[in-house]
Amino acid sequence: MKSPIRITVAGLLLALSLAPTPAMADRRERHAAIKLCKQNYKEAVRGAKYLKGRARRERIEQARLEREECKRLAKR
Repeated sequence: MKSPIRITVAGLLLALSLAPTPAMADRRERHAAIKLCKQNYKEAVRGAKYLKGRARRERIEQARLEREECKRLAKR
């Protein structure tokens, strides 16, 4: 009698541990948003490579600020 109960409880615990939770979906969305922020920053820095001096520094600084703002606005 104890064996079927133990198997049932173990199966339920396993099913609950493998079931996706809403928190995991939010984490995936945030991760995707952060990844997009980093990608946009990288592209901006690559584009700034062809600028010279002050314009280059300003573009990189602007890209950095945009990346930080993007991260702040990403869902938590």
